[in-house]
Amino acid sequence: MGYSNFKTLRQALERLDVEEFNLNLFSETQSVEPSDWLKQTLVLAKTMPLTNEKSKSERVISPILLEISFFFKENVTLYSGEDLYIDEKRDLSGACDFLLSKHPLKSVMQAPIVTLAEAKDEDMDYGKGQCLAQMYGAQIFNAQKGKPQTHLYGCAVTGDDWKFMRLEGSKVYIDIETYYLSDLPKILGIFHQIVHSFIDVD
Repeated sequence: MGYSNFKTLRQALERLDVEEFNLNLFSETQSVEPSDWLKQTLVLAKTMPLTNEKSKSERVISPILLEISFFFKENVTLYSGEDLYIDEKRDLSGACDFLLSKHPLKSVMQAPIVTLAEAKDEDMDYGKGQCLAQMYGAQIFNAQKGKPQTHLYGCAVTGDDWKFMRLEGSKVYIDIETYYLSDLPKILGIFHQIVHSFIDVD
């Protein structure tokens, strides 16, 4: 079961020996307007039942992340369902719903991973726990590949609710705000800020 064995945020914090802090991570973030394509895609998504994790992932979360990856296509690649195998005995293995790697389009995922998004159907605590475990795994992956990062971001998503986190070593900073699909420009602005925080240091 790997990463999915981390059922709650508390469990992930304790098992990975990570300390939690709660901050307003994006209070100064500027909103970014969605493209007409994304607006239309999300309108169409609502004409069909979004009854489970898979449907929300495919019809809501994926288009939003595709928009981000296309905007930054010279700098990042979006992957979906990629395995991130670190240590099976510690449950640090398995597929990640979505992740962004800091490199132009490549068919094979490479380091460094900079952002992950984990979809969970209405269970935000489960999503935060599993997302933290994946972020922790990505942190090790980057180091093993000789491309360590000072920080990386994660997001637990129910489709409508988006909760962002930043991992720095053994400390995780969880945004005190929960963002909603109704404020899509803010969510897009956060992802723009996240990607810029990596590519602007080059």
